[in-house]
Formats: sequence, C-alpha cells, structure tokens
Amino acid sequence: MEDSQDQQVDKAGEQGAVNEFNGERQRSRRRNRRTVIKKRRVFILSGLILIILLSVGIPLWIYTRDQHVMLPGIKISGIDVGNLSRDKAKETIDHEINRLEDQTIKLNTGKQSLEVKLRDLGLLVTDDSVLQKAYDMGRTGSLGHRLVTKISASKGINLELSKSWDDPKLKDCLSKTLNEYNDPAKDASFEITDNNTMSIQSEHVGFVYNPETITSQIKEIDIYKPPSEIKVEFKEQVPQLTSKVLDDQKVTGLLASYTTHFDPSQTARSENVRIAAKALDKSIIKPGDILSFNNIVGERTVEGGYKDAYIIVNGQFVPGLAGGICQVSSTLYNTGLLANLPVTQRSNHDLAITYVPLGQDATVAYPDLDLKFNNNTGGYLLIRTRTSANSITIELYGKVKPGQEVSISNTTESVLPVEEQRHVDETMAHGAAIVKQHGQPGYIVNSTRTVKLNGKVVSTEPLQKSVYKALPTIIAVGS
Repeated sequence: MEDSQDQQVDKAGEQGAVNEFNGERQRSRRRNRRTVIKKRRVFILSGLILIILLSVGIPLWIYTRDQHVMLPGIKISGIDVGNLSRDKAKETIDHEINRLEDQTIKLNTGKQSLEVKLRDLGLLVTDDSVLQKAYDMGRTGSLGHRLVTKISASKGINLELSKSWDDPKLKDCLSKTLNEYNDPAKDASFEITDNNTMSIQSEHVGFVYNPETITSQIKEIDIYKPPSEIKVEFKEQVPQLTSKVLDDQKVTGLLASYTTHFDPSQTARSENVRIAAKALDKSIIKPGDILSFNNIVGERTVEGGYKDAYIIVNGQFVPGLAGGICQVSSTLYNTGLLANLPVTQRSNHDLAITYVPLGQDATVAYPDLDLKFNNNTGGYLLIRTRTSANSITIELYGKVKPGQEVSISNTTESVLPVEEQRHVDETMAHGAAIVKQHGQPGYIVNSTRTVKLNGKVVSTEPLQKSVYKALPTIIAVGS
C-alpha cells in the first residue's frame, strides 16, 4: 500500500515536470511566433515603404529632372518663356526689348507734336541677370526646393526686365528736338556810335522748355503702356542784362585822353606801335572788370606782324621783338591815370625813357609783366586809339563824372650818377679811346595823382615810386 503511494508521488512529480517542460515549450513557440510576426511586419512595412518611395520618388524625379527648358508658368515682363530653351527664351526677350525701345511718344510743344522713339530718348531695357535667374529656377537647391519652385512656377511667376535711361543721350535728344521751339531771352545790347557813345537795344524776355520737368516726365513713363503724348512745359527766361542797367552804365562821354610822340624814321618801332594800338582800339571793359593790356593786345609774335626793335633788357638797350610796344602801354597808363582808374599792376622801365615824363611810364612783357586797371567807374569803358605819322593818342570813354579834373605831378627824389667804365681793346692802338656807350643818369621819382571836383581837391594819391638805373658810359681804350 505504501509502495503504491510512493509510486503515485513519483508519477505526479514526473507529470509536473512534463507539464512545466511543455509549458516552457509552448511559451518558446509563442515567442518564436511573435518574433516571426514582427519580422513579417517589418518586412511588409519595409516593402510598403519601398513601394511608396518608388511610386512617389520616380514620378518626383521625373517631375523635377532637368529638361533644359524654362519651367512652365515663368514669364519675363509678361512674356511667356515657359518650356523654352535658354537660347530661344533669349531670342524672344531680345525681340521684346527691341519692341519696347522702339516705341514712340509725341512731345507736344503747343505748336507741334514731335514723334520720338524711346530708344532715341535714351531708354535702355536689359535682361541683365533676369534671364539667368529664370533659367536657374527649379535647377538649384535640394530636390524638395526644386519641387516647391516648380509648383510655384506652375501657378505663375513674372520676372521684370531692367529699365534705365542714358542721361546724356536723353539730354542731347531733347536739345536736338526742342531747341528750335525755344524763344530764348536776349540781353539788352549796345553799339558804339561814330560819336563814341552807346546806342542801346532793349532786352527780350524768352520762353524755353523746362529740361528738369520733361526729363522727369519721360523717366516716369510706364514703358509697357507708354502715353501717346507728353506736353512740354515752357518756362519764362529772364534776360540777365536789361536796357535799364545799360542805361545806368552807358558810355556818356570822354573820360581822358593822352598823346605821345615817336620817331617815324624808326620804321620797325613805329609799325609795332601801330599794331598794338590797333589791337586796343574799340575794346570794351565791363563795370567791375579789369582792364589788362596783355589780355587785350595778346602775345607779340612774328606771325602777328611784330618786328625787331630796341627794347630794354637787364638795364641795356638791345634789339628784341615788338620793341616800342611799351610806348603804347605807357600812353594807356597816362590815359588811365587821368581817367582816375585804380592801378592794380604797373612797372616802370629799368632805364629812363623820354616819350613820357619820368614816373609816368609802364613797361610790359607778355604774359606776366602787365599793365592793369580796375574799372570802378560804375559804367562801361571804351578804348579808342589813333595813330599819325609820329604820334599815338589813346582815349578812354565812359560814364563821365561832371566837374572832375585829374592831374599828375612828379618829384625827383634823387639822381643816380653816371659811371664811366673803360674796357681794354687789344685791337686798338695804344692811347686811342672810343665811346662805345653814352651813359645816362638814373632817377628815383615819386608821383602823385590829384583829383578835383568842381575845382576843389577831393583826393591826393601817391602813385608807385619809379626807380630808374643809371646807364654807364662805356669807353674802349687801346692797350
């Protein structure tokens, strides 16, 4: 009985072990099944993803691949360039640029409408970088960026051409087109009569087109819908010089006159005097301007007819071009002094001369050594010159101040003695002597200008001091 119970216990243990083994086995099988199911799901999911990627990616690649044409939907300034190659798009846009620049508008002057091309007015239309930008759309960036760009283009993208204006060309075209319709202002003017007075012609108020306004109007044109006509605005142009001003500044009579004499046998010198005097004749100096001898007479040249004659250089009388011309400047100097003009530049000769009193000469040399006066008379100055066989007269006409008298006085401060210089000449006999150069004294001279008004002294003005070198006597002696 007891053995039977033990056996039952053993059997029960064995059954329990079997059951536990079987349970573990079942659990292992279930785990394996779950693993298999998971692997199947991953495989199926991977397959599905692959299928989706292939089904989407291939069409996407096909949709975004470069077909070497502009994206559909792209326009440049309203011109459809979609599906065009770059070269074809360039050709199309160049044609449009030419059409835009070739458009015409009319400029209405009030008297006539003048047709001009925008190209002639300086319009410049260029594709610049816009053509390249259009071509690059859908070709740069990531696949996603290209996709977005292509989708955007399909909805329509418009890129604008560049517009500019060539300002010098615009200004030149307006000038050529409109200048003949201007009525420019004219200043009052005058003519010198035979009596050396002024005959005044009145001014004219004008009307001229306003370049700022018309330029602004043209630059604001919508070149895609230009106006058929632009009205040109004309503005009043006021003359700068009126007859009233001229009347206040006109020549009313003779201010001063001065005459000097020369030796007509010195033909070259006499001719130089006449040429320079002719150059001065009828010169006009405006109120406030400078009367410059060199500016009026100009450079003295052989081509101008000037000849060689004696001039003073470094304290010596030597032959030189235009010798004698200083007699003309000295004559003008005295005329200007007597007209009470302020002297702004004057130099005396190195040596004393005889055709004007000491202290009243003026030497000149082009271009820097000049004789200048300031026209402070409040009116115009007219220079008239006359030459005879042996004289030159210079007259200054202007705004006469009644009752005015001007005089010049000179005082010799000192006389510089003549030195005697003896130079040995070996070609001469012993004891022989020849005067090669006759000397002359030098001088220091003070000059004064006195002005009277109705007989009463109103000013006494010291003029520039004149210093003349002494010319030595030169004697050649035998050895």
